[in-house]
Parts: sequence; C-alpha cells; structure tokens
Amino acid sequence: MKVRIKHHFITACCATLLLSGVVAYMYFLSISVVHIVMRKEVLQETNRLRSEIAFLETSYIEAHHTISNRVATADGFTEIRDKIFISATPGASLVLRTTGE
Repeated sequence: MKVRIKHHFITACCATLLLSGVVAYMYFLSISVVHIVMRKEVLQETNRLRSEIAFLETSYIEAHHTISNRVATADGFTEIRDKIFISATPGASLVLRTTGE
C-alpha cells in the first residue's frame, strides 16, 4: 500500500512538472513572439522618424538657401552668370618664396 501511494505521489509530481514545463514553454514562446512584433514596430517607427528627419533637413536647407540669397542681394551682391572653374593638375604645386633667400 505504501509503495502504491509513493508511486502515485511520484506520478503526480511528474505530471505536475510536465504540465508546468508546458505552461512555461508556452509563456516564454508567447513572450518571444510579442518581443519580435514590438521590435518590428520599433524599427518601422525608427524608419518613419528617419524619413521625417530627412524631410525636415531638406526643408531647412531650402530655407537656409533662400535666406542666404535674400541676405546677399540685400547687401548689393549679384549672381554671377559666367562661372569660372579651376582645376589643378596632380603634379603642379605652388611655392611661396620670400625675398630674403
């Protein structure tokens, strides 16, 4: 009789342990899925904010350029139509000499 009660107790403990393991597995699996979904949402929000920042930077640069043009024309400067571009050859260099050498 005592052996039977002992076996019944061991069986009940094993069943409880198995059930606890299954519940813990399901809990941690659901937590993992929730974290993956939250991570994807955070990445999407980050990308949206980066796009918004890029748009605001573009607006800032355009506004800055407009203000720079207004300030330049207010001081009497005019836009140059014929632009001159200078290119340097890699081997050429300028040397400054003083007259005391």
